[in-house]
Amino acid sequence: MSQSTATSREPDWSRIIGIGLGSILAIALICQFQNKNLKATNSLTTMSSYLATENATVTMVDPTATTSALAPPPAPAIVTNPTYEAFQPPSDQPRWLLSPCSAEEAVKIQADWSEHLDLPVEITNQLGQTFRLIPPGVYHRGTNEEAMFSLLETVPADESHWKACLASSSPAHEVVLTRPFYMATHETTQQDFQKLMGRNPSWYSTTGPEPHYVQQVSGMDTTRHPVEGVSWNDASDFCQKLNQTDSGKIVGEFSTSEKCKRLSPSYRLPTDAEWELAARAGNASWFWFGDKEAEVTGWFGGSIQGRTWPIRQGESNPLGLYEIHTSVWEWVADCWRVQEYQTYERLPVHDPLAKGSAELPRIVRGGMWPDRRGRSFDRYAYESSFQNFFVGFRVCFEIVNREQ
Repeated sequence: MSQSTATSREPDWSRIIGIGLGSILAIALICQFQNKNLKATNSLTTMSSYLATENATVTMVDPTATTSALAPPPAPAIVTNPTYEAFQPPSDQPRWLLSPCSAEEAVKIQADWSEHLDLPVEITNQLGQTFRLIPPGVYHRGTNEEAMFSLLETVPADESHWKACLASSSPAHEVVLTRPFYMATHETTQQDFQKLMGRNPSWYSTTGPEPHYVQQVSGMDTTRHPVEGVSWNDASDFCQKLNQTDSGKIVGEFSTSEKCKRLSPSYRLPTDAEWELAARAGNASWFWFGDKEAEVTGWFGGSIQGRTWPIRQGESNPLGLYEIHTSVWEWVADCWRVQEYQTYERLPVHDPLAKGSAELPRIVRGGMWPDRRGRSFDRYAYESSFQNFFVGFRVCFEIVNREQ
């Protein structure tokens, strides 16, 4: 949906990719749930042959091929279906972020990696965005099939695409992320986007395309609200421009160090796996603080008068990230394939990134407003040109050597 056509009061759901496929999946999954003689895993595997997106591929990033100054040696071997006690990081590195771990442990691991790399825990760029160091980690991405089927029962019958997206978050599987990176502490704001791109596409702003949404923020300063109304393409362009202009340069005390003079950030959208590792912050529950959805009820639409709100509200997770389970959905780099997680079910996957053609849907993460879909494993998908009032993004970066 282009900005010029984004003027209706309701989201243009007709443009969502995968509705038809989602209907097939939803019917099959509900029937499977009711059939006690069949296993959920067999149903999902069978359905994958009908729902496979042939043009999407999954690539594993080779740690030895990157120019990242943060890249550790190749990841150690991990046994099939391991217990985390069996995992041993390289002897010359600090402890990795192995889920589950306590909030205190996560903070300590982050600090240890900061010291190991001789890099700050938090870095600020010239645009004013702040980023937190995310250590390498091992965790179970997604959710188990029992939970997934239980949640499917709560989804309205007419939300077939949501059923398909929910099904795509299972089965849970082990992910190994071998490289530390920096993640923005908050979603990109309207002010950030306006400064860098010269426009503000947000519906909840004084220049929004629809009077109904403009009225919701009448008289408010929305510069620190998350930018929304942005497509995946817009978010990618923002990252590219950060790499091309002084706005992306590191500022602050660290910027004057000799090490910083040899390094520069390489901005991009986080991968699906990176986003969930950072969101969980070592926690294996539905949210970084546990499984109780009621603890974030105050962030739901009814409590905030049906609009966005300024960044950095409430408490950050142990790694220093805000609005992970609330606010708008966030674009990530990956293409969406409903059967993707099945390919990883029996083996740990290292640094996954699902690539594909421009026509394929892209994944969004997080976002509990304006609906209750903000669990760490929740995924939704839209075409890369989709724009609406509930989708924004946050940026991440790796540090690369300028001399290479």
